[in-house]
Amino acid sequence: MKKLSVSAVLVTYNRLNLLKESIQKILNQDTDTLQHLIIIDGASTDGTREYLDGLSDQRVMVVHLAENIGGAGGFNSGIRHFFEQTHDDLVWLMDDDSMPTVNALAQLLDMFDNNQLAGWAASKVEWTDGNWSKMNIPGLLNGSKLALYQGDEKWLPIRHATFVSTIFKRELIKKIGLPQKEYFIWGDDIEYTERASRAMSGYLVRQSIVIHASQFNSDPGDIVGEGMISRLPRYLFEYRNRLLTARRRHSSLKFMKTLGHSMLDFLKTLFFPRVQYRGQKLKIIVQGTINGFKFNPNIEKLR
Repeated sequence: MKKLSVSAVLVTYNRLNLLKESIQKILNQDTDTLQHLIIIDGASTDGTREYLDGLSDQRVMVVHLAENIGGAGGFNSGIRHFFEQTHDDLVWLMDDDSMPTVNALAQLLDMFDNNQLAGWAASKVEWTDGNWSKMNIPGLLNGSKLALYQGDEKWLPIRHATFVSTIFKRELIKKIGLPQKEYFIWGDDIEYTERASRAMSGYLVRQSIVIHASQFNSDPGDIVGEGMISRLPRYLFEYRNRLLTARRRHSSLKFMKTLGHSMLDFLKTLFFPRVQYRGQKLKIIVQGTINGFKFNPNIEKLR
């Protein structure tokens, strides 16, 4: 059996301390299959450029973007760089607050060794306290979420996951193209992994564990409970992007369910007590949803 080679893609923006730790954990995996670490710097201003330019590990490839094009743009650029600048078999994706345990990559590769038809996989993502990271819980292909929490299968079929330790075969990338850089932030990973699952099977690898060192273990897209005013503009992308992802599921029922989810967020924001920045949040939900009806960028393919 051919020994698989891997490029990791790490996207960063102004989080130098986390970035340093993440780089070391990626480079110190207990497998020699990692051939490249492609670091996409979204025009950081906190000393990241100077730190990255001083790295001496021959596996590290640094790409300094001219501007911050969001996480979605960073992963788009990183996968393109993997495809066009390396000959590796797999690309392993994560943000700068992703901390893979020492055998995380080896466990992912073990799944591919035992599932020849698999095209992609995702690690189990835990928060810093050892519980599931709420914003990184994958969507099962079939069945109840109880199978996630209570099951003991090594590999569980999934239909979507986030870009916190997700890995894809080169042949799958060639087939489905790049992530949508136009998403900018939030939801690009869900759209991309659902696109992947329609082309090739994907699995949660339960024994591949990555720690998501986020500040809070928050529910995904919780605008009602959001307490940081600086984060509110991100939700414009959330409500816009989710409608395009829903349209690409080619199901009127699923689209209406997504639209209903947005309407429910509006009602909760309007009527729940002690909601901070209520007026701004209501405007964001409405505007983001309106934007979502006309949002439809083309998918970039690779040759």
